[in-house]
Parts: sequence; structure tokens; C-alpha cells
Amino acid sequence: MSDYTSFFFTALTTLFIIVDPPGNIPTFIALTEGLEKDLIDRISKKATLIASLILIVFVFAGWAIMDFFSISIEGLKIAGGLMLLIISVDILFGRKSREFYEERSKMSAEADSIAIFPLALPLYSGPGAITAVVVLSSSTDLIGKLLIILAIALVYLVVRLTHMYSLTIIRILGKSGSDIIARIMAILLAGISVEYIFDGIMGKVKSL
Repeated sequence: MSDYTSFFFTALTTLFIIVDPPGNIPTFIALTEGLEKDLIDRISKKATLIASLILIVFVFAGWAIMDFFSISIEGLKIAGGLMLLIISVDILFGRKSREFYEERSKMSAEADSIAIFPLALPLYSGPGAITAVVVLSSSTDLIGKLLIILAIALVYLVVRLTHMYSLTIIRILGKSGSDIIARIMAILLAGISVEYIFDGIMGKVKSL
């Protein structure tokens, strides 16, 4: 029992650090600033649900999926980094894609597809989180896998709570404050994306 307890806290700590719910509050604000409260709430719920389901799938079928499609962790890092870089540039220079989502929100519920990209993937279930659950699940039995799922549920519960409080932060900061945070976060996000890309490239080079 003590081994399972230790394993659970290891999984919980690892995923919490990688997903980093508090640290992603500015990102969530940057991507949803200016949207209606109901739409932001829907995006939050959808993003956390999809991100958690993605990781749960990789708990049970991670290596099989990656082997089937011949995908390496390094490849995931490069792809995730490129996607994050595109988003950061979009936020810094006009956010045309976000304006597109806002226009579509007036006509249909498809606007909350922003919850899928880039929030659920790659921000909340990116290469790091996927790698973590694949590695953790490969070294344990069925009970251990269930404990990983519990850890995933707890981490994304915290993510959901940070989203709820982010709405209050947006109201306190106002439009100008939110714009400033959005652009600062975009610069940081660009730096993170470059690190992902170079980590993936270096991993590829070392594997040759």
C-alpha cells in the first residue's frame, strides 16, 4: 500500500509541475480576454475535460499509439513548440484567429473550439504531460494506472479552479490590464515554444 501511495504522489507532483495550473492563468487570460463570460466558462470546461481525456487515453495506450504512428517524443516537442509559437505571434500581432473565433461565436457554438486548440492541446496536455503519463504507466500495473487517472483528475480540477478565478482577475484588471498581460505572456510563450522546438531537435540529433 505504501508503494502505491508513494507512486500516486509521484504521479500527482509530476503532472502538477508539468501542467502548471497557476502558471497558465496568464495564458488563459491572453487567449480568452474580451470573450463573453459564458463562452469563457464553456471553453474552460471543454479544455479541461479534453485535456484530461487525452492523458487518460495515453495512460492505457500511449506507447501503442506512438509506435503505430511512428511518433517520437522529440517529434511531439517540435510540433507542440511550433503550434505554441504560432499562437504567441497571433496574440502579439493582432490575434486574427481569436477575432475569427469571436465572430463565429455570434453564429454558432463552434467558437469554443479554441478549447481544443491551443488550450487542451498543446498547452494543457502537451508533450511533457503526455510523456509523463506514458512513462509512469509503463512501469506499473492496473491499480497504478487507476492512481494516475486519479492524479490527472485532481490536476485538472485545479486547472478548472484557476480558470474560474481568472474571470475575477480579468474584471479587476480591465481591458488595458488584460491586453498588457496578454502581450507579456505571448513573449514568454514564444520563449517556451522555442525551448520545446530546440529540445526536440537536440533529442533527434542525439538519437542519430
